[in-house]
Amino acid sequence: MRLALLFFAASAAALVTRDEVKRKQISLLGNQDKPAPTNAVQAWWDALPNPGNLLSSVEQRITKSTRRRTNLDNFLTLVDSYDEDQEDHHPHPPHGGHGHRGHRDKTIYELIKDSQHATKFAKLIEEYYEIKQLLDDTEHNYTLFVPTDHALDHIHHGHHGHHSKDGDDDDDDDHHRHNRKRPSREFILSFIKYHIVPGLYSAHRIRTSRTLPTELHPSALGTSSAHHKHHYPQRIRAFTVPFIHLTRLNFHTRPIGPEIHAKNGLLRAVDTPLIPPPSQTALVRLLPSQFSTLALALETTGLGEELEGGQPRSGGGTLFAPTNHAWAALGPRANAFLFSLPGRPYLRALLRYHVVINETLYSDAYYRDGSGGEKEEAVEEDGAVGDGNSGYWHVDLPSLLEGKPISVDVKTWKGLASIVVNGFVRVTVRDVVADDGVVQVVGRVLIPPHKHRGGDRVSGGQKVEDDKMEEVSPEELKARLEPYLEESGKTSGRDIMGDL
Repeated sequence: MRLALLFFAASAAALVTRDEVKRKQISLLGNQDKPAPTNAVQAWWDALPNPGNLLSSVEQRITKSTRRRTNLDNFLTLVDSYDEDQEDHHPHPPHGGHGHRGHRDKTIYELIKDSQHATKFAKLIEEYYEIKQLLDDTEHNYTLFVPTDHALDHIHHGHHGHHSKDGDDDDDDDHHRHNRKRPSREFILSFIKYHIVPGLYSAHRIRTSRTLPTELHPSALGTSSAHHKHHYPQRIRAFTVPFIHLTRLNFHTRPIGPEIHAKNGLLRAVDTPLIPPPSQTALVRLLPSQFSTLALALETTGLGEELEGGQPRSGGGTLFAPTNHAWAALGPRANAFLFSLPGRPYLRALLRYHVVINETLYSDAYYRDGSGGEKEEAVEEDGAVGDGNSGYWHVDLPSLLEGKPISVDVKTWKGLASIVVNGFVRVTVRDVVADDGVVQVVGRVLIPPHKHRGGDRVSGGQKVEDDKMEEVSPEELKARLEPYLEESGKTSGRDIMGDL
């Protein structure tokens, strides 16, 4: 059993990124006095020695999105990134046969239990009666993503890491082995549930999906009504390169081999395990090469601590996260003002316009407090509720800035989606799933319109013209944000401008 769990504690050390220097910035941005995590998933992430290593694929995707490229360049980059590590020695499918498509007379649980190539995952399942019952249930269908023994060994042996020629890495492995601790039962249960998707998700359905619901229901994605409480499902991000049908789950995991049919659903092998995601603020801290400015802003204003340990979530939340490139585009004078002591109340107001609480908007699902049902909602243009599979739909999300709405338009076609915020700001990387909602990465800082004049053709303080961004002045920031300052932060314009 201990062998089956080694990959958990070793995963962060094995997945080594190419820029460890940037990783060390995390310690400068972290809060040593932050409260202890309240859930097993976040506790597991907090205990990892190098948690940012597990997010290297997210970091690479955001990095590519910030480069100005033609559509052809973008497509070829996607193809190249998916093709560069195509398997040449993939493991066998979980059923242990060659070329078979499964056994429709057996349940998912029976197939896993008899598997010769998923023994470690099967041992985990055996410890949880509720999981065995779920996968043995013939009244409902499920899709199970199965990390094969090879997939778990792949992480354990550090194939994604750097190996020294003289074998020094063996000493490191012995050191990590000595310090490994068994994850909590709660985390392992969450880990297993995150591999179970309700319903039948064939290869075609996965290719045309943008997120997939799972059997993991975090408390932060809960909602409540006068009659009952309900937790929405945690989701898996899915993306498939068009035409060549190369799929990634959560940026890194790749389905491999054929789909295996069972009496009560489907099984699909994956080349790396699916790890339940950390919180929104943790994601920001763990990606300093992209979000160090945002992390610093959350830290200095205290908003990050409030989001981590504040009021209970009931419907998750949506964080629109500007990259370091987006902050730099505001200009040096604007940044100097915002990160000065007099500018801090304005920075806090600006950040609050990027945060939505109790409403989680993915590109194909919409969780919100008070709906009180099992359904995942996608509000379309005409106000109807649908599944968001294709077409166009619009929603106004209430931000923390006095409920000032953030306008979001989603255009979808099969597995592709385009998300535009406030009419002009594009979401550059969509649906970065988090324990307490979703992070939508934006290429520009969002600045609210004038409180009394309403909106204009300015996005994030920059006029939109041929995708070029203009710097915003401190005077413009002050005019936009002054009406939204909290009472303790109101200062005269003369005092503020005198410090610049």
